Amino acid sequence: MKIVIPDDVTRTYSSADATASLKALGPVEIHTERAGDAEELAARIRDADIVLSFRPAFTKFPAAVLRQCPALKLICISGTGVEDVDVAEATARGIAVANVAGSGDQAVAELCIALMFDVARQVTAQDRAIRDGAWRGQEGIELAGKTLGIVGLSAIGSIVARTGKALGMNVLSWSRNNDPARAAAVGATASELDTVLAQADFLSLHLRLFPELRGFFDRARLARMKPGAVLINTARGELVDGAALVEALSNGRLRGAGLDVFSQQPLPMDHPLRGLANVVLTPSSGWNTADASIRMIARSIDNVLAFAAGRPINIVNASALSQRA
Repeated sequence: MKIVIPDDVTRTYSSADATASLKALGPVEIHTERAGDAEELAARIRDADIVLSFRPAFTKFPAAVLRQCPALKLICISGTGVEDVDVAEATARGIAVANVAGSGDQAVAELCIALMFDVARQVTAQDRAIRDGAWRGQEGIELAGKTLGIVGLSAIGSIVARTGKALGMNVLSWSRNNDPARAAAVGATASELDTVLAQADFLSLHLRLFPELRGFFDRARLARMKPGAVLINTARGELVDGAALVEALSNGRLRGAGLDVFSQQPLPMDHPLRGLANVVLTPSSGWNTADASIRMIARSIDNVLAFAAGRPINIVNASALSQRA
């Protein structure tokens, strides 16, 4: 079997001793730069049996690419989300799609809390000021006693909720099923979305990016947020209307934001978010800890080895397995 890793942009796999087990299956080809376009990606994986894609690279596998890969049997995404794969096309072509759920949950949740603290206490802003020669403290706010709103009570959202509760925050949550018992189990109170928006001093997004949720946080919903609130987004940039967010941050409607994800990645040099002092930006690195990387690599390789051994695990489109049978 030929295995191709088309997007090892942080050289996570290139430096991993664990890839030796992959090489026992056949040649392993690793690319350390993003493909420039769909055609370049197709050229990289055209003769691959297995593609192991680095989730934080957000490589897209549309139907047009999959149709150029007649040998492809498995795409393993080293993360939870598989929305960048045309799963329906993969299924029709007998290409199994596997994911790795949960490996970065703790890492992402901790970055949420870090962004909350940073915006609240202006840590980054004060660091920059000192480096520029100033010595002037900037007044912040405390998290204890504030209301934390969790939108999407995912595994990550649940960790953030428990942590917020431990910090002395009042935690409200809204999710599409809005189960009160599930919320209570993590120290939150299940509430209507408008209630969460109106009362949250800090609002943390943890929704999955379904088509109907693109731009879910539009100008109207942002306007319903509590004046002076802080928005934290480590989920998907496309959940938020970018222009409306810039407007709310620029006119002081929101106190600030901590953003790890963007609708365009990398963030363009001329993007207005780069010029806002009340925003803390990180480059889609919520998952990026040494601990999470170890888990991510190990579980991804387990997926590939199990598939090669005829015992596929973590397949999100099980019907694809019968297509090739």
